[in-house]
Amino acid sequence: MVAATPAAERSTSATPPFPRVFDWARWPLSRGRLAAAACVLAFAVALAGTGGSARVVAVLLVAETLLLCLPWRLPRTTRSVAGFWTETLCGLIAPLGAVAVAWWTDAAWWGQSADWWWYAAGGALGAALIWASGMNLRALATGELAFLAGPTRPGHGYARATATLVGPAGEEALFRGVVLTTAAGTAAPLGLLAAAAFVARHHVPPGANGRDSTRAMGVEIGSAAALLALTAASQSLYPALLAHLLNNIPPAVLQFQCARSGRPTP
Repeated sequence: MVAATPAAERSTSATPPFPRVFDWARWPLSRGRLAAAACVLAFAVALAGTGGSARVVAVLLVAETLLLCLPWRLPRTTRSVAGFWTETLCGLIAPLGAVAVAWWTDAAWWGQSADWWWYAAGGALGAALIWASGMNLRALATGELAFLAGPTRPGHGYARATATLVGPAGEEALFRGVVLTTAAGTAAPLGLLAAAAFVARHHVPPGANGRDSTRAMGVEIGSAAALLALTAASQSLYPALLAHLLNNIPPAVLQFQCARSGRPTP
């Protein structure tokens, strides 16, 4: 999952006077958020239908979706660091839970590696996704992108960067692992539903987060399809994980840079 920093969420100066976590006046959810949540919940129901430990992951996914549907206050810079981290951690419940369940049950895909050329394909896919996103790596390396984005509160920036780097392992386990663990007859439809839920999950939290543009949506849909295809073809989760991590490193670096240039606040 790639974290974006919209202008409305950048921090410029002092601590907000009322750092509330929720804004209850913003309920009910928009139609877009409701549709995204419904897609994720549909995948959770389908996942639970496969039985076994997948039911635990499905429950975690439902809990995460309901928590992300809360009216988190916007812009996020008006919240305390603790409140920001709370929302961030809520968005990691299902991915980290999927990894924990896979480790505890010794999931079939856990030890399934792939031939070297699949990792080469994963590296190429990661590079292609970075190119498709339009991020200027030279400007990132020089710090120009961070200068243009502006400073963020360190606690907020580090939370975004952490989620950006930690999320891929869990998201691959959650949304691509089903291709390797379910019966052949159900793997394809469940995998496609998982790909749709992967895209939809990024639109459940409030705020645009830079994801509503045609380009951003195209990259999200294309990455979901490509990561699914790579997992199915290689019969391993790790090439897709490599691609996902490579894609997420530049935005994480940007978040760290913006956080380092921001003022510490409580």
